[in-house]
Amino acid sequence: MGSIELIQNIAHNIAQQKREGDSLVLVVSAMAKTTDGLMELAHQICEHPSRRELDMLLTAGERISMALLSLSLQKEGLSSISFTGSQSGIITDNRHGNARILEVNAFRINQELEKGKIVIVAGFQGVSQAKEITTLGRGGSDTSAVALACYLNAGKCEIYSDVDGVFSADPKLVPQARLLQEIDHAQMLALANAGSKVMHPRAVEFAQRFKIPVELKSSFSFAPGTLIHQIKRNSTEMEDKKITAIAHKEGLLRLVLPAKQGLELFSSGTHIEFFRYEIQRDRLELFIEGSFVAEAEFLLQEKGIEVLEREDGLGWVSLVGLGIETDAQILSRVLQSCFAFQVLRVVPGNMNIGLMLPSQQTQDCLQALHNTFFGDEQ
Repeated sequence: MGSIELIQNIAHNIAQQKREGDSLVLVVSAMAKTTDGLMELAHQICEHPSRRELDMLLTAGERISMALLSLSLQKEGLSSISFTGSQSGIITDNRHGNARILEVNAFRINQELEKGKIVIVAGFQGVSQAKEITTLGRGGSDTSAVALACYLNAGKCEIYSDVDGVFSADPKLVPQARLLQEIDHAQMLALANAGSKVMHPRAVEFAQRFKIPVELKSSFSFAPGTLIHQIKRNSTEMEDKKITAIAHKEGLLRLVLPAKQGLELFSSGTHIEFFRYEIQRDRLELFIEGSFVAEAEFLLQEKGIEVLEREDGLGWVSLVGLGIETDAQILSRVLQSCFAFQVLRVVPGNMNIGLMLPSQQTQDCLQALHNTFFGDEQ
């Protein structure tokens, strides 16, 4: 929901494409930079604002979007109504800033759908069992959309953004990256966990658990994008191992903490997302994204947790594909492609091979690996 013009374009496209008998529920995010602007206002007042008050503030962004889209649809001659997350029946736990959905009781949505209305829902938000407004953290609008699709037994959930779908690598960094027509839930989850920004892991987990097909499309063109669903494999693919896509993450902070103390960060109700973690005997190793570093530093100081090691400026490049982590030939090609880079660590995982290296080498490494595994497909 980047601008008024885009909101009106979305409404016009919906009016053009809506078929008789379709029941539509639209989940919206805040307009471009609205959430960042509201967060900045809060931090102008205090360095570490109350999570509860932040939730009250930040949910305003989606409420603005939902009302504007409803007005735009009405201008197109369609009957619509907008609901907040709480009005939609999205019930969460009590963790402000990073709440988890406990249940969905969207009876009001069903009532309006039966009247033939298009229902617009404010994403990213819900209400706790204590009747407090909560937010779902990063990727919250995607999570709201997939959760509602599960509850409503939707035939498909479509997610629109400023990209055309899932690519073999970030097309902003790798211009020759190719659009994937389809990908299964498991590999999409591996990509999301590895740093792909197209869809948040929580939303993919919902879709996988409830077997909801999700199509990622452009909000500018409405053209067919990438379908995430359960793919039936044919007999010729039984031992076929290949790279599906490559994800990356830059600007990571590596911390090594005493395990017993460090685990307090997990149990403190923090909204910090850890990119990776590993426990070895009495040591906990964490990789934290740049946007969470300030809060992590604050919590470490507040709880008096000792930092045994600290390393800034790290990056990860992760190759994702079914069974690739056990394939020696693929590993050999990966290492040959990365010979010119300072690879600090190679970590096999579930359907992925991860490489740790200095952050400033991440993009060049991404390009080199893409050339190796996708160059002959262009």
